[in-house]
Amino acid sequence: MTRIGITGLRPPGATWRDTIRIARLAEELGYDCITMGEAWGEDAFTSLAQIAAATETIRIGTSIVPIYGRSPANLAMTALNLDKMSEGRLLFLGLGASGRLVIEDFHGERFSRPLVRMREYINIIRKAAAGERLDHSGEFFDIQRFHIRFPPYRNGLPIYIASLTPASLRLTGEVADGWLPIFLAPSRMAPLVSEIAEGARNAGRSLDQITISPQVSIYVTDDIQAARRRERPHIAFYIGGMGTFYHQYMHRIGFGDVADHVREAYLNREREVAAELVTNEMVDAMTIIGNAQQCRDRMRGFFDAGVDEIRLVFNEPSVEAYVAAMTAVAPKGG
Repeated sequence: MTRIGITGLRPPGATWRDTIRIARLAEELGYDCITMGEAWGEDAFTSLAQIAAATETIRIGTSIVPIYGRSPANLAMTALNLDKMSEGRLLFLGLGASGRLVIEDFHGERFSRPLVRMREYINIIRKAAAGERLDHSGEFFDIQRFHIRFPPYRNGLPIYIASLTPASLRLTGEVADGWLPIFLAPSRMAPLVSEIAEGARNAGRSLDQITISPQVSIYVTDDIQAARRRERPHIAFYIGGMGTFYHQYMHRIGFGDVADHVREAYLNREREVAAELVTNEMVDAMTIIGNAQQCRDRMRGFFDAGVDEIRLVFNEPSVEAYVAAMTAVAPKGG
């Protein structure tokens, strides 16, 4: 399968009318899905509900929502209602642990034992999606008697996990329907996929049951150097400003020495220096850059490496540039 979707859909300066117009265009151009995540800005579900109401066939998904921001029962109600309202177009419910800074300083929750919480969270949502009572007794949640008061639109709801650490990758293989990586380097993904496969085997499952769905930054341009300059601060921010997980991840895919220097500069508040330390090799490994044909060829490289679907992030400075880029590499052609 070679599905191409879009993540974000919010270019700088865009109004919600612009976003709806872009969503309808994405549907016309043959994009498979639109996914929206959340951190400390707009929530994902309100955004996706508006997009679903304004479109007919394009699928929607969360990429990602943190498991500390809502109770699993609340999230189950929200996701199942969105799936019902969109008549089964919720491609997946994307979940992630986020990190200590976001969870404790923004949500005010204690960031504790994320893998245990993720396992319990998914167990409860699975019960809700099956129309069952939400009986659960665990370390984080003790629920009894209640069930969701409307029938699910369909049997089961795909759940994807945004995982980075070896333990979380194994958990993904064990309990999830898909994997939501960011900064995936196709030529360096084998060790990560092997962890997922191990988790799947431990649960009596197969890797074929797990969709690999990376979020990939794309720059449709002939100016390769300019695109690299625009992407470097994005990578530096995650390595230095989003806790330790992305820094450790860069070590696992062979960019450890560079990541150490980037993180040190970032934590010393030398943000421009940190961005400059991100190498061309690093950017090129994890980013799609080039003219329209080069971008399509690069996407094919992801699929050839074993990726099932790509969710593109168009990092464009305006609505007009965003529309031009998504049109240039659209599945149905520009």
